[in-house]
Amino acid sequence: MDLYDTTTMQGLLRRDLHTPLYHQLRSFLRDQIQRGELRDGQQLPREEDLARRLGISRVTVRLALAELAEEGLLVRQRGRGTRVTHGRGRSPASNGPPPLRSPLCELIDNLDTLADNTQVRLLNCQRNVPPDPVRQAFGLDENDSLVNCVRVRSRHGQAFGYYTSWTRTTHPDFNAEQLARHSRIDLFRQCGLPIVRVEQKISAMRVDAVPAIYLQMQPGQAVMTLERRSFDRDGQLLDLLEIQYRPDQLRYQMRLDHTPDPMESSA
Repeated sequence: MDLYDTTTMQGLLRRDLHTPLYHQLRSFLRDQIQRGELRDGQQLPREEDLARRLGISRVTVRLALAELAEEGLLVRQRGRGTRVTHGRGRSPASNGPPPLRSPLCELIDNLDTLADNTQVRLLNCQRNVPPDPVRQAFGLDENDSLVNCVRVRSRHGQAFGYYTSWTRTTHPDFNAEQLARHSRIDLFRQCGLPIVRVEQKISAMRVDAVPAIYLQMQPGQAVMTLERRSFDRDGQLLDLLEIQYRPDQLRYQMRLDHTPDPMESSA
């Protein structure tokens, strides 16, 4: 979104919600930074310009920008304005207990089942230079690009998941036309992307402004967020997917079976 284009900013904030306007603006800008729409080092419009384009007070804009600066997403300098920096709003999880392990084939089967029983709307698919956190996760150089896709998944007409993915591929069939017709799992197979290991992390977060629109939620409400990293046999990251789920529309369930140790059986 062009922050300097008044027409694209109209209707961005909703006064009919209980969520404060500054919180809606903060959530929207954070989402734009983390998706790479606002690039590292990009200069933002002046407070008074943003306020005029959005039809809100300058104090409201100042509050939103100040909180993003506290998160490390913006740098504000007197006489030089406000610019995007780093985009490291979500820090890596600290060391904790070892992850639960499950066969990859079971996850793939579950994803196939999900794809067969839900509907997907593709909002965006293009090759972009990713924001810094994504670039660092893939180990890319500054100008390297990935395929960035944004989708919404629904069931019985109710949207329940907002999907943002970055994929390392140059295959010509990995494009918007194919993604509109096939699931990503099918397209991985078709394009020869050999996923042999998947790491998943689940956390509770607050939904940002843009996903909230599609999930029919209020910005700032709690969502279940899943981050899925898929690797090839050489340990290279092929795909990074983040999903924001409506907690009232999805239940994430795992089955853990204990396999007795042979020594236990003979004891």
